[in-house]
Amino acid sequence: MHANKWTACLLVLWIPFVAGCATPSPRAAGAGDSDPGYFLSMKQKGQLIGQGRIEDSAGIWYDVWIVPGYVQPARRTKTYVRKAGSNFAEYGKAGKYRSLARHSKRAFKWAFSDCLVDFTIEGVPELWRNSFSSARERTERRVFGWWFAYPWALMEGLVGTVVVVPLGAAGTVGGTAWGAAVVPAYHMVDSAAAGTWHLAVDAILFPAVACTWNTVVAPPLAMVGQKPSPSRVDGFWVTQVTAGEIAREAMNASPPDSKELQSIAQWGRQLLAETQTFEDRRRALTKETQDQISALRKKEQEAASALAAEEKARVVALGGEPGAAYEARRARVQSWMPELRGILTDAGDLTPQQVNRIMTLLTQYPPSARPPEPVIRSKTDPVQRSLEIITDQ
Repeated sequence: MHANKWTACLLVLWIPFVAGCATPSPRAAGAGDSDPGYFLSMKQKGQLIGQGRIEDSAGIWYDVWIVPGYVQPARRTKTYVRKAGSNFAEYGKAGKYRSLARHSKRAFKWAFSDCLVDFTIEGVPELWRNSFSSARERTERRVFGWWFAYPWALMEGLVGTVVVVPLGAAGTVGGTAWGAAVVPAYHMVDSAAAGTWHLAVDAILFPAVACTWNTVVAPPLAMVGQKPSPSRVDGFWVTQVTAGEIAREAMNASPPDSKELQSIAQWGRQLLAETQTFEDRRRALTKETQDQISALRKKEQEAASALAAEEKARVVALGGEPGAAYEARRARVQSWMPELRGILTDAGDLTPQQVNRIMTLLTQYPPSARPPEPVIRSKTDPVQRSLEIITDQ
């Protein structure tokens, strides 16, 4: 008795809502209606409840957003049951274990070859050799402060060893654990987790929720819904389904079997044989065109080189010989580009294109200037040198 009351209340609430959604606006109704009558026919009611879409008398399909139907959830169940089966079947295929071995091998290589051998066993002696080799060279040449070279080399070696050995050991232990435990554990559970998700959630839960919702919403809409037409399609609540979308859905619903795939592959072989002549002619045409383009580019480069030589000779005649310290003068002019551009622009007698051209010429042919002051390198101390050693490692 109570269930009947709740059902009646639900229908009372649904009928005004559905009728309001189905009633067209004054502008939409009228022209463009492709199906006479107002309420859905019995065939259309069945289409709405079963498929979540309706076909009018002109053969146009309309998809109702809030009605999932029963067909699509069933297809989803079929698809994801197949995927779950493929996931669980991976445990019987050699590819899964080859992948496991490959990833474990990479982890072991990083742990032992990179961290233990290259970084630690070979890295520490190399660090000490480099430090004391530099100290010996400074002592033999009697550079300023040579008597402090070996203590400095000892400090570099100790700092490098203190940093390299713990890091190398940590990398070796971590890489070994990753290859021996983490990688096998992941490969043992990933297929099962994916298969369980596809089976429990994608193939059962989501379709069950969609079917339950469809059972609630589809019958009231089928009873009081209005016949669709292109003029009543809003692109969100109701969309018009194209023939291409229907064809793709049909193909996805029934994937090809091995015989059909073999037939398609054979058709591809026939296409390859029949069109090979055209492909050869196309390649010959492409090669001929590329040869012509290469010849034109070579001619252009030769002419450009000749022009560049004449231009350089003219600039040399004006006193713009590159000479000594060319790169230093060029860098000096480049550092002043914003100021120079501002001067030339503010003069007002040059176009922006002319200003850009002057900037290019100044970079290519910088004027003679006094040599720049030598750059003094930054000083160092034991702490700074220790940081540099750690960074280099």
